[in-house]
Amino acid sequence: MKALSHFSLNPDPYKAGIQIAEKVAEIDPEIVFLFPTIHYGGSPETAEAFYDVIQKEELFIVGNTGEGFYEKKNIANAGVSALAINSEGNINWFLTSQKDAVKNPYEAAKLCIEQLNEKCDSSKPLLYYIASVFKSDAQKIVKALSESVNGPLIGGLAGDDNSFNNSFVYAGKEVFDNGIVALAINGAFRFDIKTAHELHPIGIKDTVTDTEGTKIIKIGGIPAMDFVERELGKPIDLVDQGVITFKVTGKDEHQGHQIRSLLLPEEGSTGRGVNLFSAVDEGSSVQVCLASPEMILKDISDIALSLKSLDFEPVAALVVSCAGRKKVLANDIISEVQKIVENCPSIKGLAGFPSFGEFGSVKNKKEYSKPLFHNMTFFLLLLGD
Repeated sequence: MKALSHFSLNPDPYKAGIQIAEKVAEIDPEIVFLFPTIHYGGSPETAEAFYDVIQKEELFIVGNTGEGFYEKKNIANAGVSALAINSEGNINWFLTSQKDAVKNPYEAAKLCIEQLNEKCDSSKPLLYYIASVFKSDAQKIVKALSESVNGPLIGGLAGDDNSFNNSFVYAGKEVFDNGIVALAINGAFRFDIKTAHELHPIGIKDTVTDTEGTKIIKIGGIPAMDFVERELGKPIDLVDQGVITFKVTGKDEHQGHQIRSLLLPEEGSTGRGVNLFSAVDEGSSVQVCLASPEMILKDISDIALSLKSLDFEPVAALVVSCAGRKKVLANDIISEVQKIVENCPSIKGLAGFPSFGEFGSVKNKKEYSKPLFHNMTFFLLLLGD
């Protein structure tokens, strides 16, 4: 397997694509994972540049916008990164996309996966990558994924510059502001998925007793905001945005836990419910957590050190990391890449994006869970021969 990543800060979408494509063309890629920021306005010219340079109609391009981008040598707020892979024919790539992921997220996700599974015929996909615009209902997407996928996955909700106005997903030469893209991967290759989402728990765990859409109304029979402030020992303030999270454990505890970020109440709001990025089922248990920089960095260091004991040599790496982690770490966000690369020199290409919510299968011992939706979580997908 060959892999190569590159980035561009050129503000012109086509020129940025050309700059990266000319670099990665040397490995004659089969697929390019593309992560432009919102500053290109979802221009299709970034992807078109790759086809103009590489001159390969069967080239797969898949990706999405993020709250900035990750690349092996750089993390930036504006620009574009890409990871190119040539498996030398050992990997089969299958790509589908659907519109209407905002109005019909369950149906769009379900159809994407069903089409992928059909394309794979009787060959079971080993792995999936999923990306959707952030205005879609992530919980409904996860429900569809859980019913249809045949293997572990990573991915996330596309982002913008934290204005929550618009986002885009890319599939080949097409760009969608209301869509979802899905990639299935099978063949002769090795992979591992590493997850970092251990935060500092505060106070007791209690049960969600009343919900309304993506809002938790009551926890343990009291207003959700009262529960949060009781456990924190102080009122919630604007500076707490992105720092306070819930550790959520569903009724099916063997699935493990998820991390969900809290959205602060809108100015003038009198309600005492807590808004999240997606719904939490009644009967789930929640515990308030704080996202300290020290714990986030330790989590990444633990993953980085674990790479030395892998039973294969990763060549390519994909990163999906919550934009909230980026906010907490500030300039230290570069550690999410540096520590990985330093501890795994076999990685030739790495790219990814800060997301507005993460889709991921969590490894429990040697098995992967069904897809879950997370916040404040770091996913690292490693690929090799």
